[in-house]
Amino acid sequence: MKIFRIFCFLCIFSFSSTFVFCEPAESHAENTETARWVKDLRRTEIITFGSLPFVGLWTTVGYGLAVHGTFHNPLNKSTSRYTQTEQKEIFAISAAVSIGLGLTDLAINLITRNLKKSRQDRMEKTIMVIPFSQQIKDFPPPQEPDDEEILREKDEKQKKEYLIGGLEDAVF
Repeated sequence: MKIFRIFCFLCIFSFSSTFVFCEPAESHAENTETARWVKDLRRTEIITFGSLPFVGLWTTVGYGLAVHGTFHNPLNKSTSRYTQTEQKEIFAISAAVSIGLGLTDLAINLITRNLKKSRQDRMEKTIMVIPFSQQIKDFPPPQEPDDEEILREKDEKQKKEYLIGGLEDAVF
């Protein structure tokens, strides 16, 4: 009877979390943080219950090897069966491992999301975009070059042309 109550509780819990997604999109758009934790809860639930059959299978095999010292094929009905207390232990271990997998996935997702958010916050703090109109107001207009600067630039240009011309003569 106790297992039936636990099963009913788990069914109600799993079905109630799916009804949250049936709400209109406007309510989720207003409160994205609430929608995010509900999605995380649903993902954790799916991973926990989805992994239970596989974890149960491998727990049964591992339990047989660890306790009895032999390989008991849990899918073969002709092999020796486990006692009721052993079955309860196997189910408890399987449930604990499945819950651990779901919570581990939840923790990894939360840590990853927080790291991405902190990186994005740091990027937003370091990058500063200044509109072009603001840049024009902040910086003074360029000054006219002096005659001496103009002469220096011409001399440098002539030297470069002379060097380039000398290289062309040497190559061709």
